[in-house]
Amino acid sequence: MSAVIVGMGSYLPERIVTNDNLEAMGLDYDRARTGGLSLDDWARSRHGAIARHWARPGECTSDMATVAAQRSLADAGLDAQDIDVIVMATITNDCRLPQSGLMVQANLGSTAKVIQIDSACTGFVDSMLVACGLLEGHRYELALVVGADTLTRLCDPQKFMPLTIFGDGAGAVLLHRGNAANGYGVRSIATGSEGQLGKYVCVPGGAGKIPFSQDVLDRGLHYWRFMFEEIHSWAVDRIARCTMDAVTRAGLALDDIAWVVPHQASVNILECAARRLEIGVARFVITYPSTGNLSAASIPVALDQARQEGKFRDGDWLVMPAVGGGHGLGRSHIPVVRLPGKRPACLIEGTSAGLASSGQAPSDPASPACSQIWVRRSSWSRPAREVSGALQRRSSERISPMSIADASVRRRSKPECTIFI
Repeated sequence: MSAVIVGMGSYLPERIVTNDNLEAMGLDYDRARTGGLSLDDWARSRHGAIARHWARPGECTSDMATVAAQRSLADAGLDAQDIDVIVMATITNDCRLPQSGLMVQANLGSTAKVIQIDSACTGFVDSMLVACGLLEGHRYELALVVGADTLTRLCDPQKFMPLTIFGDGAGAVLLHRGNAANGYGVRSIATGSEGQLGKYVCVPGGAGKIPFSQDVLDRGLHYWRFMFEEIHSWAVDRIARCTMDAVTRAGLALDDIAWVVPHQASVNILECAARRLEIGVARFVITYPSTGNLSAASIPVALDQARQEGKFRDGDWLVMPAVGGGHGLGRSHIPVVRLPGKRPACLIEGTSAGLASSGQAPSDPASPACSQIWVRRSSWSRPAREVSGALQRRSSERISPMSIADASVRRRSKPECTIFI
């Protein structure tokens, strides 16, 4: 079995907020402390941000995720009734309950099973891992994987630093269960975490330990807090270490990698990682200056934008590293390689948080376990009903995995619930 990406989509809110816009809001930025630099000059030089997208009032995580999901379905030529399971990562629910993932399901008009993961910067990779396991273990045919966050609402509205770093957005991909014999899809997974570093990024108030109260609001404990200096050195080290280990495990060399499509932590972190790896930064897909850090949405938005810009060629290998909130360490490789016709292809590698160890020993005994996910990608332009007759089969009609191109096309009925024992 393998999991093949058959569609992708992304969404960024219409409102664009520049560094100059932020300084005009009267935040706690003081030019006297930065040698007279404007906030724009300071942000560009410190972490590379120029602008970011903000959700409009009333626009929430599920709204953005729904649009990204709809675009991925349109990209694949499929509809919501084809989806068997939705796996979504976010740390910014619309409300405490119901989960945003359930709202996405309702918005799409889908009857798919919904699983939501409380995971930040590595959330997309975490969701891919879960979706791949469900496609293999429960023989689902099509999974919608979504990363979406409205991060600006976790930022203290008076503090300039987080507001210059983070933005809002959503990205999605569709994974189809394919035939491993045809060479496409997920090949291996190993994971690891560093939960002891959770203090690097935290939201101290508003949950079980410090429940919401007027004191929490007065002290701003419901906004997130960071140890920025520690995060920088940690992130650079993990991106470089895991990328090298991932490429080695893949039987490749860095020279084989066409593009690095990383989590958009910050430009300075990515530039430092590129120097550590001795890779030209021109081989990095960097959207951070115009989007900021989008947490779980960062990877799929960057990947979708690069694809739309025509960066990828058949046979390209891409590496996709992700590190972040929760400070888990793992690795995910998603190599997307050549398909019939002229279609993009790439290998993706990332580090993921909040995942239990797979039991696979890391290559370096001193380092945490790593994760590898190998995927070959399906067509982004294939006609609607050509993309997989296997999608038309249900749990009552179990079949062996088959290639997308060979699958016959017919609509299938979908049971309300299937229990696997």
